[in-house]
Amino acid sequence: MSLAALATLTNQTDAQTAAPRPLAQGVLKTIPENLDPRDMFSLPMVMPDLNATQFDPKTIAQKNTLFGQSRSVVMFRENVWQYEFSFTGLRQAKLRIPTGNGNAATRNYWYMVYRIRDTGQTMTINDVKKNPQFDHITKEVDFTKSIDSQAKKFLPRFTLEGWVPVGKDKGYQKVSYRDTISPIALEQIRRQEDPNQVLFDSHQMSQAKIPTAKNETDRGIWGVAIWENVDPRIDFVSVFIQGLTNAFRLSDPVSDPSKLKTLQLNFWRPGDSVDETSDFVKFGIPLIDDPAMQAKVTERYNLPGPIMRGYVKNEEAKRDVLVTETEAQINFKDFNSAIAPILDQGEMPPSVLESFKNAGISVDAKTPLTTLIAGKKWSFKQGKDNYTLVLEPQFWEKDFDGIRFIRSLDHMWIYR
Repeated sequence: MSLAALATLTNQTDAQTAAPRPLAQGVLKTIPENLDPRDMFSLPMVMPDLNATQFDPKTIAQKNTLFGQSRSVVMFRENVWQYEFSFTGLRQAKLRIPTGNGNAATRNYWYMVYRIRDTGQTMTINDVKKNPQFDHITKEVDFTKSIDSQAKKFLPRFTLEGWVPVGKDKGYQKVSYRDTISPIALEQIRRQEDPNQVLFDSHQMSQAKIPTAKNETDRGIWGVAIWENVDPRIDFVSVFIQGLTNAFRLSDPVSDPSKLKTLQLNFWRPGDSVDETSDFVKFGIPLIDDPAMQAKVTERYNLPGPIMRGYVKNEEAKRDVLVTETEAQINFKDFNSAIAPILDQGEMPPSVLESFKNAGISVDAKTPLTTLIAGKKWSFKQGKDNYTLVLEPQFWEKDFDGIRFIRSLDHMWIYR
């Protein structure tokens, strides 16, 4: 932030001697923090950038060779932190913006006023150790480095996505917009929302120090995300927010870019391009019983469907341990998986074999499969190990001809 910008912000703050007005109950929507033990470590994988030669040793077990030890490696990371995110809604406003010729033009802007608080929410490896579900991989892991609040930074990235028609009877296409920095638009939004509330844009927010909240009444730091030139026909809108946490997931294969933990907020706008600001943008998704419309909504919001997970029986832990995940290849016309019928026939789909290979687990394509529950659960044995494949729902599952939602879909934590 420049010295001029800092001076302007300081003067603005000093001028606002009145306290921000209190919000009515329910206006400020707070998203529950989501600290997942899986963010502390990866699924098993082949050690990246290590080319070890496989051979048949004479004096030691193959698993103790460099090749063997580089298979099915679990990667651990340091502590995970997360900010609390609250917002007042997704809105539109007609604002007067100066043009290059000295005049002013009225433009339509989308914006979201939000609040960031540091509630001190962190997850350490010791927290994971307390969960018996993970005791099989945490016994020899020990690092307890604390997280200094000054080491955290909110580096916001707000992306607004939706769908617009491409022409008569030609379907829809996805459009995407990054938030913009506009001091003039920000000042008009601040005066419209609350003249006594300091609002930061994304750049100012990235420079701000976010103190640890002392109690539930702590006001936190307030900001606004602004989008301009949004197609007025946009519908089925989602806002993706990155920077709220340092959590991420390694990709499969690990050579692909890592995926950042992202907050997805879903909105529904039952309107058109006429008198845009009068259209109320609803938080959530439209609930529809018609299977064809359910398919369209599922695609529009990119709702994560069922996923194929592979488990190995860990005799020491006395439980099934997750080792692989792969897309279930859901067909949104009938909500069925493309690979489930292949497994029902006793065959191993290439994508499942590849997921085990990426985990450093060698599985023979001709390994006999046993169907435990048709379309949902299978088992097989490879060497001395017993494996189970399970088609598991995430946010929705197939229900007769349509789907049934099993989690709230107004917001989701995803990785992208």
